[in-house]
Amino acid sequence: AQGQQNRRRVRKQLLHAIDKVFRPKQDSDSIHRREPVSLKKLKKGDCSWHTTKLVLGWILNTKTLTVELPSHRQERLNEILSSINSSQKRISTKKWHKILGELRSMALALPGARNMFSHMQEALTTQKGKRVSLKKGVHDSLEDFRWMFRDIANRPTRMAEIVPLLPSAIGYHDASLDGAGGVWFPHTTLNPRGVSQSSSSHQPIAWRYAWPDHIKKELVTEHNPNGTITNSDLELAGGLLHLEALAQHFDIRERTVISNTDNLASLYWQRKGSSTTNSPPAHLLRLFGIHQRFHRYVPRHDYIPGKSNPLADAMSRLFDFSDQQMLSHLTSLFQQNTSFRLVNLPSKTLSCVTSALQRKRSDVASLLVEPPVPILTGSNGSSSQLNWASTPFSKPSRIKYLSYKSSSTEFVPERLRPTEIQSGLDRLKITYGQLPRRSCCWVKPIHASTSSTRKTSASHAC
Repeated sequence: AQGQQNRRRVRKQLLHAIDKVFRPKQDSDSIHRREPVSLKKLKKGDCSWHTTKLVLGWILNTKTLTVELPSHRQERLNEILSSINSSQKRISTKKWHKILGELRSMALALPGARNMFSHMQEALTTQKGKRVSLKKGVHDSLEDFRWMFRDIANRPTRMAEIVPLLPSAIGYHDASLDGAGGVWFPHTTLNPRGVSQSSSSHQPIAWRYAWPDHIKKELVTEHNPNGTITNSDLELAGGLLHLEALAQHFDIRERTVISNTDNLASLYWQRKGSSTTNSPPAHLLRLFGIHQRFHRYVPRHDYIPGKSNPLADAMSRLFDFSDQQMLSHLTSLFQQNTSFRLVNLPSKTLSCVTSALQRKRSDVASLLVEPPVPILTGSNGSSSQLNWASTPFSKPSRIKYLSYKSSSTEFVPERLRPTEIQSGLDRLKITYGQLPRRSCCWVKPIHASTSSTRKTSASHAC
């Protein structure tokens, strides 16, 4: 709504639309029925145009495209975190439920916060009577929230950090007893990091990492049933390394990326963001949250059958191949005249992931590995800020996921070229779907002929 006259016209149309949907109040109505449009809220200015609005407890700024916690909610968050000191051992179950509920409500627009609840949820499973034990893992999670609270003032949440769009990069990863690996196919709108500007700056990247011997020894196998690390734990660790490979070599701030895996357990851990346990997934998911908040991307996770995941399967198993042999093997599998670039992962990130597999906590600073400065490429590299669409988005339909069956058409190399991947920027120019125009009548009218027919048939029946 641009311009004073246009804004006034849009406001009038919205109020008329409400009157068409909800019947205005009449004299014959009950005294308890109120007007559809609250006069009290109108007098407070709720129907006035502003670039900053308080909506459902969040401050939305349409000029800076940010979402912030109001000052009273920030004070409440600080009050919650200050009320529990590091030496406290127990808390009432009722109060703990209230704290979790408030933190969950605030985590909706705090990127990475939903990954911090594993140990806090696990505390409820070991409660005794009406008291919950606050163990070290719980206090560590509260300390992570304190870090986020201190970070709120330094970095407001951008809307593009919490709204998923079409992916700007598509990746596939896998893990095995020997190691983990994966490949990424970036879109041309992503600015590369750490490479010179050239035609090959957007070529697919591949990475791999062989597990250390002390990790392999703790893996649960037929010969080691008492191990502490499962194959799904390795798959989840590989998923984090997969995102780190992309974040270190492309500027994915405020971009949506999709990572595909063939392990259902790790897939749903990543989608949910937490697990009610003290096992390695809880420690790894915490690293997922810190990583997402630091690099400011929107992660999406999907499933791909193992038979349709040949590139990642090769990267996670063929460690007897040299780097050059591995690149040649990937080119032969892809068969699209596309060369891959083999990249390395930061040693600090690898140390944090292996420590999480052993249920050891790493400091937040150890995972904040600053990536190289992005190189601006073309017109898309002039600014990292997104221009949002002027039309509102409609909600996508809620369709249940179908059961997956391995198929030769699951993996289509032609769709993974940089020019074929639809960018998240293009997503901002269209809505989620076109809604058909509704008819004016909410109820299908009953014609007079139909009603008379029913009366005639009823009289014959009598």
